[in-house]
Amino acid sequence: MQDQQKIFLKMVEPMKTGELLVKEGFINPDDIHEALLLQEKEQDTSPLNKKRLLGMILCDLNLITPLDNYYVLHKYNKLQSIQSALISKKILTREVVARAEKDAQQQNIPFISSLINSGLVSTREMQILLIDLFNIPFNYINDLIYHQKDLNVLIQVMDQQKSWENKSIPLSLNDNTILFGITDPENMLFIRKLNDLFPQYRFKNVFISFSQFSKLYDELYESDRDTATAPARKKPLDLSLLLNFKTSIKDPEQENDVIQTLYERYELLRQLIGNSKRVDLQNEFKDFIIQSHRKITQEYKNQTIEFSFKKENREVKIIAFPKN
Repeated sequence: MQDQQKIFLKMVEPMKTGELLVKEGFINPDDIHEALLLQEKEQDTSPLNKKRLLGMILCDLNLITPLDNYYVLHKYNKLQSIQSALISKKILTREVVARAEKDAQQQNIPFISSLINSGLVSTREMQILLIDLFNIPFNYINDLIYHQKDLNVLIQVMDQQKSWENKSIPLSLNDNTILFGITDPENMLFIRKLNDLFPQYRFKNVFISFSQFSKLYDELYESDRDTATAPARKKPLDLSLLLNFKTSIKDPEQENDVIQTLYERYELLRQLIGNSKRVDLQNEFKDFIIQSHRKITQEYKNQTIEFSFKKENREVKIIAFPKN
């Protein structure tokens, strides 16, 4: 009877961060092993330092992004909030945190900015906290100048209304990477959805204060008004991110989110190279993936199949290989 209870408790035990990331298809078990080895090495080198969160180590290893980590932890209700971290680290008491939250709501500014403005938390303390929790720095953006050649892309990716609603703003475009200034951790969910709409770009984030956001907001969208009458010069599309996209599927019957992402990027790539938009083909696409997966697994005796894209003139082909 006791053995049965132990088995049951093991079955209902909450999944750890690494296991959740594997479940969502972001990493594989070998990646967890690599991260745990690094975590152990760090502890051996600096035993007095608190053990870093596994998600942050995976970010440092470029196995996931901070956006991926936040999305998965939020989805499974495993996020540690700034509020709880302030209390657990004994930076502020529970009562002071509750009062600070109320003050931020009354002032209608993000909690991070309210804490710094009031002097309850120093800028240095906030920088350390945000790196520890989210692997995203808090910076002051000094003397930022929006380059004329980048304005059309930045404003297309995030228009004025979305920027104000989410208190987030594009800061720069460097090759195919767009840097965003965000004022609250929950902005990362919005930025991740935005990245799904524009997968031809890489999205990175930095935390900024609300006062800086307001200043940059005026500058960016005032520039938009100034250039509204100027003819827009289209930048050649960079399809490299879409064409380099790969995803591994082990059980296509269950991995609906992974297949949906593959479908959306496939259709977007088709449209970007000049094909007409198609709708409601998700079921046919999933059937195709299931059949392809079954055929390859039967031939190669390998359960995990890696899917990617290949462009041939105005056609997009789906490539599938067994993954070692």
